[in-house]
Amino acid sequence: MDPLDRPLEEAFLTILDVETTGLEPEDRITEIAALRLRGVREVGRFHSLVNPGIHIPPTAAAISGIDDETVSAAPAFAEIWPAVERLLAEAVLVAHNAPFDLHFLSAERKRAGLGGWKGPVLDTLRLTRNVFTLPSYSLASLGRALRLEHAPSHRAMADVMATTALLRRLLEALGERTPTVRALLAAQEPVPVPWDQVGRCGLPKEEGRLLAQAAADARPITLEYEGRNGPRRFRLRPVEIVSNGPLFYLRAAMTLKGDEPGLFRIDRIRALSTEAEP
Repeated sequence: MDPLDRPLEEAFLTILDVETTGLEPEDRITEIAALRLRGVREVGRFHSLVNPGIHIPPTAAAISGIDDETVSAAPAFAEIWPAVERLLAEAVLVAHNAPFDLHFLSAERKRAGLGGWKGPVLDTLRLTRNVFTLPSYSLASLGRALRLEHAPSHRAMADVMATTALLRRLLEALGERTPTVRALLAAQEPVPVPWDQVGRCGLPKEEGRLLAQAAADARPITLEYEGRNGPRRFRLRPVEIVSNGPLFYLRAAMTLKGDEPGLFRIDRIRALSTEAEP
């Protein structure tokens, strides 16, 4: 049997969280925690401080309470990774805002000569947006809104316990809709929005019509986009509009590459046209 077709009650799910020296790509892990479930039953856990080998800025220490002295006698990432890896064996990695944790996990693995992380990932942030309609999807806000039994505290094990409580609530809400691992992973994916309903995603009518026509004709567009690192211009081929709870995205392919279509948040689109770049 394909592991993704395993019944959910028999599947291993490992909830993971890390604390770091900051938010930049070069920052390092200072604490890691993981909890392994089979179905919804805990079967193992691990927690450790991690010596990052670099100075922990006061801004990061103020958030987590972890400073240079706290980790002075802690093991390096390479020393504790085997214990984490045992909990991740044959499991779906689960995290809230998973790209954050995965970035630092993969970076530390590469520094240790292990290569980036590969395996199925469930992002409870994305899944929650598809299951519950709420004003905020931060872990702390979800804990209050859903009255979860554990609250996050910017420490790895506390946040793992909060994410585990959220996951159990999500599985309860999804019920028979996610009988297998594959179905659970699919439940976090954005949902297509029919072109005749794109008005609800915040696009002006003319821009929505332009995108729909370009997608139908497989014709490229030029997109002015406000990304996390500033404004960018892309030449793209629109594929579809999708939603993940309150967020809407344009799924589009780079016209000059054979890449899989990427996602571009609708609220970050500043302009679009069918004109080619100069």
